[in-house]
Amino acid sequence: MQKRSVLVLAFLAPAILPGLACGRSRPPAAPAEQVFRFRLHEDPPTVDPALASDQFSEAVILNVNRGLVELDPQTLEVRPAVAASWTISPDGRTYTFQLRDGAVFHNGRKVAADDVGYSFMRLLKQETNSPRRFLLEPIEGAREFTDGKSASIDGLLTPDERTVVLRLTKPFAPFLSQLTMANAAILPREVYDDPQKAYLRAPSGCGPFRFSRWEQANFIELVAFDGYYGGRPALDRVVIRMIENATSALQEYLAGGLDSLDETPEETDAAMQARLGGEIHRYPFIGTGYIGFNMALAPFKGNAALRQALNYAVDKEYLWGVLLPGNQPANGIIPPGIPGHDPALPGYPHDEAKARSLMARAGYPAGKGLQPIALWVNTGEDNRKIAEQVQSDLKKIGVTIIVREVDWAAYISGVSGTQDKPGQAQMFRFGWYLDYPDADAILRPLLHSSNWGPAGNFGRYRNAEVDALIDAALDTADAERRADLYRRAERIAVMEDPPWIFLSYYQSKTLYKPYVKGVVLSPLGEFRLPLERLKIERGAT
Repeated sequence: MQKRSVLVLAFLAPAILPGLACGRSRPPAAPAEQVFRFRLHEDPPTVDPALASDQFSEAVILNVNRGLVELDPQTLEVRPAVAASWTISPDGRTYTFQLRDGAVFHNGRKVAADDVGYSFMRLLKQETNSPRRFLLEPIEGAREFTDGKSASIDGLLTPDERTVVLRLTKPFAPFLSQLTMANAAILPREVYDDPQKAYLRAPSGCGPFRFSRWEQANFIELVAFDGYYGGRPALDRVVIRMIENATSALQEYLAGGLDSLDETPEETDAAMQARLGGEIHRYPFIGTGYIGFNMALAPFKGNAALRQALNYAVDKEYLWGVLLPGNQPANGIIPPGIPGHDPALPGYPHDEAKARSLMARAGYPAGKGLQPIALWVNTGEDNRKIAEQVQSDLKKIGVTIIVREVDWAAYISGVSGTQDKPGQAQMFRFGWYLDYPDADAILRPLLHSSNWGPAGNFGRYRNAEVDALIDAALDTADAERRADLYRRAERIAVMEDPPWIFLSYYQSKTLYKPYVKGVVLSPLGEFRLPLERLKIERGAT
């Protein structure tokens, strides 16, 4: 573990020291090193931008790497990153980006248009097996390239070293927002063509921090990149510590070993709330929590009545009002604040009588004939509490749940499976935060049938009407019409053919020490905090 460093100040005695002449001042003391320390529950599954699909991985990637564009963490507007500017053709199909002159990789080489071409082709290659390949599929010729039918991508052009042209097959409303995702990072070929894949332990990019070292299950260290195009960060180092247990993490925060913590004390702990109340920051987080059904496995395949029954059986008001106060019970999929969210959607209020009636309609009256169902969760105290409460609620209608708690890497494997084979998990506790502020960022990756398996649709949900509505929204420039299409798709997926137990819309709470300045409380979540904005001011309040 990294120990907190202590700065010892030496004071001169009143007497004049030998060798110091009158009127000569001492050289100024070196400034204290700026170190920011925060916690992850466990090691990120990957630090390869092409493979990332979780917030632990992105907590590292988003600080080491940069793409053409990025999201402003406060306004959620798309802003320049490696691209200084861009234009969009009147027909909405051609995007022309001009790269900034000052962007360089961590090895000192200047970023050029060919690097964008290389990175995008790497993301789309079949052998890369990226779960987020879909974000570039609107580019003309992208799918043909992925399928091996073409050696190049027709719509990916680099006419000179400062210009990138992306031509789409047809207008695609959220395309620019998708390019802000971590997976669209621009990478140096000389690092990522390594057949030994050393980049999996030492990633490289053109972001504000360089990767320094990784002690597995202990910490990851990043250091400031002097050549960052946005200016050297005030922080000298970032230390990301792996601490699974929430109580241990809180004790480390109290002892000064962490400057930020993503899990706050229980609301019912009056003493700790009084002690740390001023350091707890609350803010909305555009994400949705759910328990997914694996539609490729028994007993959920083809049985909407059973899935509806389980929804009515779970008491979400108790979950978020008593057990784990803070989140908002969910009535659907699209979170508040996102165009298309439908506050009038009925959802599934707690109703045991209706749940029992639907169990009988599903063919399992009072649970008779229904085999025990495995509910997978990744390690974490809150996840465990949620799973155990759901287990208790479902037992009341005759459903036996076996909770299986595994580490993150095993969990992702068991939930996502492969393109051709479903994961082992019959049910799985999951949360999805939106990579960009658009309903497309949750409906398409999680529900569209084209994204089966590792791409996000872990439950193998397939509904032709939902697919068609999501597809229609992509071609629609009118914002209100797009929102209406998304509401219609959501209503079908929630009320008629539910793929999940709809649990919550997230509210985020994070602890920050008073001396951490420049904190941006973004609805994108605490792991999207731009660390290059932070500075440490000891003694500040």
